[in-house]
Amino acid sequence: MTEPRLPRFTLAFACLLVAALCGWAATVLPWRAWTTFAIVTTVLGLTHFVTAVLALVGSARRGAAWRVQSVVALTWLGWLTWNLVTSASYIAALYGGLGKGVAVALGLCWTIAAFFTVPLSLWGLASTGGIRRDRKSSGAAVIAVALLVGGALWSRAAGAARPSLGRHEREPQTIAAAVAHAVPVARPQRPADSPALATAPAAHCEQPPERVAATVLAIYLRSEGASTMVEHACVQADSLASAIDVLAMRLHEEALGGPIAIDVITATHRLEHLAPVADGLLLRPGLDGVCEDTHCLAPWQLLARDAFTVHTPIPVVPDLRFGFEPTMVRRALEVEPSGDVDGLVRIETASFVVDDDGGLHALRRLREAAPPLDGPSLQKARRAAEDYIAAAIGEDGRFEYKRDPFTGVASYRGFSLARQAGTTLVVCEVAEDRERARIVATAALDMLVSTARVHGRLAALAYPADKKVRYIGLGDTALATIALLACRDLVGPRFDGDIDRMTRFLLAMQRPDGGFHPKFDLMAGAPVPGPDPLYAVGQAVFALTLLEALVAEDRADVEVGFSAHDEVREAVDRAMTYTAEDYWQGFARDFFWMEENWHCLAARASLGHHRHDGYERFCLDYVQYKKRLILSEDDEVGPDLVGGYGFGNVLLPHNTGSAGFGEAMSAAIAVARARDLDTTDDERVLARALRFLLLHQWNEVNSFACAGPRPVAGAFSEHMGSPVIRIDFVQHALAGMGHGGRVLGLLP
Repeated sequence: MTEPRLPRFTLAFACLLVAALCGWAATVLPWRAWTTFAIVTTVLGLTHFVTAVLALVGSARRGAAWRVQSVVALTWLGWLTWNLVTSASYIAALYGGLGKGVAVALGLCWTIAAFFTVPLSLWGLASTGGIRRDRKSSGAAVIAVALLVGGALWSRAAGAARPSLGRHEREPQTIAAAVAHAVPVARPQRPADSPALATAPAAHCEQPPERVAATVLAIYLRSEGASTMVEHACVQADSLASAIDVLAMRLHEEALGGPIAIDVITATHRLEHLAPVADGLLLRPGLDGVCEDTHCLAPWQLLARDAFTVHTPIPVVPDLRFGFEPTMVRRALEVEPSGDVDGLVRIETASFVVDDDGGLHALRRLREAAPPLDGPSLQKARRAAEDYIAAAIGEDGRFEYKRDPFTGVASYRGFSLARQAGTTLVVCEVAEDRERARIVATAALDMLVSTARVHGRLAALAYPADKKVRYIGLGDTALATIALLACRDLVGPRFDGDIDRMTRFLLAMQRPDGGFHPKFDLMAGAPVPGPDPLYAVGQAVFALTLLEALVAEDRADVEVGFSAHDEVREAVDRAMTYTAEDYWQGFARDFFWMEENWHCLAARASLGHHRHDGYERFCLDYVQYKKRLILSEDDEVGPDLVGGYGFGNVLLPHNTGSAGFGEAMSAAIAVARARDLDTTDDERVLARALRFLLLHQWNEVNSFACAGPRPVAGAFSEHMGSPVIRIDFVQHALAGMGHGGRVLGLLP
């Protein structure tokens, strides 16, 4: 029988391609060196490289090498399949609902791996003798399938934690009633300079919690001589009632006035390595604490340490940060650092805080149950956000950019003019205290215009003011112009000269087709051609339509010569037509949109003086797409995620995304009503998003462990897994609640 003629150059090319991909995957994808994945993938790459070399030189041994390579590749794919299935099953069981989205993502990874291994392997086996169909082969296949299915079932079972309390003790009402007995009736007053509870170290228990029937963690203030210190107690007993009795006695004897944090451990689960990406998700932000041996941290303590935004699963994508990192967690636990999850124990807790007055509040992810969405609740939340922003402005007119609520450390690092302008705009639009808003807005606007770079009759903004720049982007100036125009009725005409120069800059940046150039060359005195900049186009339209409304009025307080009304109106119309007909058209429009909130805000601002059918439909189509991303009860997510803008339980919805949706939907409802359209469903989804914002706002109760020179109540963090507050998070939330409350008839 004649041996089949084996390919050379085609085989060499295919094998070299797979070898290169294996080398890249082995060195880049794992977050640490010498992982099992890196080792076995390197072996796979080497077998392909050897086959490629033998094929290039025409060696007769290339057939044997190809056959070995094929067996290795299919074995590697089986190993990968096992790990992906078990990881996906575990994460889906742990998070539930759209935690299954992780399974889909891992399935896509498997598809890519199979594409580069299966065809070449099957071709190799077929070309080098095929596979005998005998009982041994069939039995091996059955065993392999059984192992994979068994692994999936085992992983799903592993996702369920072992209960720590008796069946009746685990009832939420039973735990709450028991904890209430531990609350001291009266406590000595704490000193004014007492430390924050967030400074508490890890608890040191007598035994590992998984070996004890009941474990309760409590953090409180106590006196030690002339000093006040934070105590982290771990009380263990053979029943919840016994543990609470011991804790009650301890709190009665030691606790000073101030908050007391109490966490009852309800379940434990020893972590085991799954896969590099999956390992960072084995602790759920805000829901799970962690122990190693007798050292434990409550869930909120991990949040206070910002432990869930440090894991970088793919080093070449440093901005992709989610999940925890075992080494950091072990340092916080005060145990020997290690990068493996093995040995860590996930703890689920029922969490409570006792306030200064002795009131007991149940918390989940550091949040109480959502207040009702009504006028008083929304009014209170709006005023709290407004108070936070007003207190965040510095002497130089800049809004404080970031704040760590648990340490009180504030920072201007990352400060941007766009966020300064956006915050100023919201203060002028929705603030209840108009006199305070005038003072804040004036200082903030003074800071903005101090960064202007004048070129003839044009002016554009660039930060910092003393930095030499040649190219200036469109966005900062466009958004600052909106703020100047929107605040004019509040602060008066004092910035009219700036408005004139900056709107002339926007007009100069417009292309003949109605779009806008992304940058301006100060040296050449001309725009730099390029694609439409994200966000800035809608901001430019918004600014120019506000100018159109201003110059159309015969106002006695206007002392400068703004651009002619006809010129501005024609520019606005061209921009609206371009956006409606050319900007986001074609195949992609039926599936997804970019962030186009500003176009909706511009369409609402134009209702009284510049209606444009296509532009309004652009806004309405956009929000219909965004509605699909507002989570509902039907999405099988946790109750504290309903109303969030996101994709499920695993990657937590961001408060800013939900707030931005509130801004856009509020504007779209106003536009739809002007078109006599039914907005019932839109109002329902908007209300869901506003409830989400009310739930996730910092307040006097959930900020019990925070520190700093001023309260964080009223602020918003990025999401429930990251505590850092940023001024634009608060800005967008205030705008969403203010405009959303008005359009729903809940706010005046």
